[in-house]
Amino acid sequence: MSKKIKILIFSSLLLNVLLIGVVIGDVSHRFHKEFFVRKSVEEFASKLPKDKGALFLETVQRVHLNNRDAYHQLREARKEAMNLLSAPEFDEAAYRLQIEKIHELRSLMKRRLADATIELARQFSQEERSALAQYLRRFKRHSRDSGLPSDAKTSS
Repeated sequence: MSKKIKILIFSSLLLNVLLIGVVIGDVSHRFHKEFFVRKSVEEFASKLPKDKGALFLETVQRVHLNNRDAYHQLREARKEAMNLLSAPEFDEAAYRLQIEKIHELRSLMKRRLADATIELARQFSQEERSALAQYLRRFKRHSRDSGLPSDAKTSS
């Protein structure tokens, strides 16, 4: 074999190995995130008094259920935006509408989380609110997207 063919084969193998690594890494991260979110929520709830922990878990579950439909709509809106962006003829107006829809859905989901946090804060003591704030800060840092503790990926 010539030197060029050897280099080409080696490069092809290297790129395939890298591609497989990226795919496996992304898939495993999704499963790990689901475990992390569930474990993190339960761990925080266990640090609260029993009644407040149950209230926290119930609130997370309710926000999760309320946001499930919006999450699916958001995923479809993203797909549609990417279809519009890659279409042979770019329809700027339609693309802008999809982007606006995405922003509205994200805003709705964040508003629901904020409302649930307010509900919890009303019933928590100052110490429990501080722990909740610390939990939300830590969760936000670990989150891959602007996700919520109730991200619909855990139920799909």
